[in-house]
Amino acid sequence: MSYYSEHAKEYIESTIGADMSAAYSMFEPLLPKGGSVLDVGFGSARDMLHFRDAGFEVYGIDVERSFVDHAKSLGLEAEVGDVLTYETEKRFDGIWACASLLHLKADQLRAAIDRLLYILKDRGVLCISMKEGDSEYVDEKGRPMLLVGEDAFAGYNVEETKKTLEEGRGITWINVVIRK
Repeated sequence: MSYYSEHAKEYIESTIGADMSAAYSMFEPLLPKGGSVLDVGFGSARDMLHFRDAGFEVYGIDVERSFVDHAKSLGLEAEVGDVLTYETEKRFDGIWACASLLHLKADQLRAAIDRLLYILKDRGVLCISMKEGDSEYVDEKGRPMLLVGEDAFAGYNVEETKKTLEEGRGITWINVVIRK
């Protein structure tokens, strides 16, 4: 995904201020005080900063080296990692996958969710945010996009689902919390 390599600074600037309060309100109350959170595909590190400031122990993985360097420059613990191959001995209380799994292919989504559930602690929570729809395509910026419906999470222990409309762009986001 060369788009993020070529436009990292622009992407960081355009996403760092996004209001994520609705998704945070679904996720944070389910975490233990001071619990550990893994942010998967963190991009601008906006959410990592939020969780750190809220008192959580935060880690992040992203496939884009410039995002990892940016997060480290902010004093965050981050490494290059791909959701499909990431391995760690650490187990997390929560995993945050906001607008990152939407870059997978349809046949990779369940494998990614299963891997993330594996590295959660028992009773941990996984929060996923994806665009709603039923298609798979490459957007005008050359990024693969996977749009899903609620049925994409069938068979998982879905605790909550909330849809939010992104003002001005007409995009509906599905925010799902899955409990291990």
